[in-house]
Amino acid sequence: MIRKKNGFTIVELLAVLVLLGIIMGIVLVTVNGGFGNAKNKTEDIFIKTIEDALNIYLNSSEAKSLGYNDVVCSIDKTHKLGVKVYRANVSFNDVINSEYHPIAANDLINPANDGAKCTNLTGKIINIYRDEDYIYYYKIEKSELNCLKNQTGSISNLPAGCNG
Repeated sequence: MIRKKNGFTIVELLAVLVLLGIIMGIVLVTVNGGFGNAKNKTEDIFIKTIEDALNIYLNSSEAKSLGYNDVVCSIDKTHKLGVKVYRANVSFNDVINSEYHPIAANDLINPANDGAKCTNLTGKIINIYRDEDYIYYYKIEKSELNCLKNQTGSISNLPAGCNG
């Protein structure tokens, strides 16, 4: 007499469960890594927004009329060596309230850091630079912004070799 097999054996069921567990583990690790990368990219976009606002400010008449007195360094350009770079200091409020309003205080919310708001920026300084060719630069210490996950370093477009 031939016996019909109607179901799965325990060994077959355990093998399937082990395989499903391995696949779920791989998927969870991949998804968690993807969320971390997305948060880092979101902070990069947030910093890019601040940079764009500063570039708008640098093109305003307010930035061009600042008193650039301190010589902080000299840079080499293709047409001339030793081009002097001068510094002026402005506050975040000066940028936020400038004629073009490049960024509003309510825009300074970092979604990558659980929606942390950049607060208490009233006295925070942004270093604005101008070289002898009237090219404008900026530098903000990340530690001045209390809403970034990574507080080390600076946000800057200063040429290499000029630390300001």
